[in-house]
Amino acid sequence: MSGPAQVRSVAALERFRASLVEYEKRTQTALDILTSELRRATNWIEEDRPNYWLKQEKNAADAVHQAKLDVERCLIFTTIGDQQPACREERAALQEAKDRLDYCRDKRQHVRQWQGVLQHEVYEFRGRISQLRRILESELPAARAKLQLIIRQVEGYQIERPPESRETPMATKPQAEE
Repeated sequence: MSGPAQVRSVAALERFRASLVEYEKRTQTALDILTSELRRATNWIEEDRPNYWLKQEKNAADAVHQAKLDVERCLIFTTIGDQQPACREERAALQEAKDRLDYCRDKRQHVRQWQGVLQHEVYEFRGRISQLRRILESELPAARAKLQLIIRQVEGYQIERPPESRETPMATKPQAEE
């Protein structure tokens, strides 16, 4: 067994306990913020982006369809003699619409990939955070209670000190002979 505790200040124990409480509050606030941000990011990747790129892909598909009609219309209605018109502008617009459609499809595929990555990372995060939450919810309150008990016991020791001796030591001066 180690030697006796050298507690010299109950105030230091109380400051430590107060610091522990402050740590608990700050950590809980940080966890709440992290959880909220995770929820926001998850919503963005799981719902917002897929819907956005699906809508963009549909718009791009409609633009491709319209561009094809424009090329056909150009080829049919602007025949000059026996020569077919080049319809360069219409063909360029069709190629641009196809490029946009490919881009939107690529973005949807990237979103699907990120959804899988995000699900894995959320699972990992929740596993690690659950350990910290357990500490915050059970171990820190137990530590605070134990510290409070220690503080009370130390205060009790201070109250129960033996009274200081008020007697003065006897003078041991040799008395002169008379």
